[in-house]
Amino acid sequence: MVELLLKRYLWLIDTLKRNGELTFEEISAKWDSSSVNDNGSKLTQRTFYNHCQAVARHFGIFIECRRGKGLNLYSIINPEVIEENSLTKWALDSFSLGELLLGNSAISDKILLEEIPSGREWLESVLHALQHNKEMEIEYENFVGVKFSGRIKPLCVKLFKRRWYVLTLLDNDRKRIFSLDRIRNLTISDRTFNYPKDFVPAEYFQNYFGIIAGVEQRVENIKIRTYAELPGYLRSLPIHYSQRELESKDGHTDFALRLVPTFDFIQELLLHRDQLEVLEPKTLRDEISTIIARMSRLYTSV
Repeated sequence: MVELLLKRYLWLIDTLKRNGELTFEEISAKWDSSSVNDNGSKLTQRTFYNHCQAVARHFGIFIECRRGKGLNLYSIINPEVIEENSLTKWALDSFSLGELLLGNSAISDKILLEEIPSGREWLESVLHALQHNKEMEIEYENFVGVKFSGRIKPLCVKLFKRRWYVLTLLDNDRKRIFSLDRIRNLTISDRTFNYPKDFVPAEYFQNYFGIIAGVEQRVENIKIRTYAELPGYLRSLPIHYSQRELESKDGHTDFALRLVPTFDFIQELLLHRDQLEVLEPKTLRDEISTIIARMSRLYTSV
């Protein structure tokens, strides 16, 4: 029931966000053809008003009526709240995409999606522990056979490249991140813990790309040169929030970034092959050069 109501609230927000002002009759007509309305129910005015109140209570999004001459128009009066809350925006975007895809189920064989590993099965338990500051007992083994078994305190979850991760605090106050799809067993403990008052997840990861954070490396001013179609890709989807364009000329575009050059970031740079060149700092340029040389030997030794 809760999941159904949440879908209805998201549907209402999404409908008004995409269409602007609508009359109740127009909203009701859209509900009739919505994939969320799988039982063909009618949207009554009382249910609509209850949903508006619930949307305000749970999401802080206010739907109000502008009364005109014989025409009452409903709209979201504070749409900026959606952009300011990353969780609400992500949930709304995911819902909107899901409804779009379900509405085209007749051509499902022509819609190809990426699968997300099975870590989703633990996500609900981890979120419950986060919500109530509960410790967890886990059994874990990574891809190279390193095992961990013990008690952890969840600090936040992060989605990166189709995998869910949980950042945790261990008993020795050391932070460690675990991939949910490598957890073998998880139990929520009865024990609670005091969430660190000065810890802000977004700030913890702000100088990093990916999920490797808290390492003993300094933040670097990084300059990269990009070629061919890559500049367009980076303009539309920046590697990191610190990315800024410097100049574009002679068939290349230079960008600047400021972050810690961790393993995840270096992997991202190598992903772009010969369309990306590291200019600064020299230490990172040399590291990339060494990696490329080792890769080259793998192919020339055959």
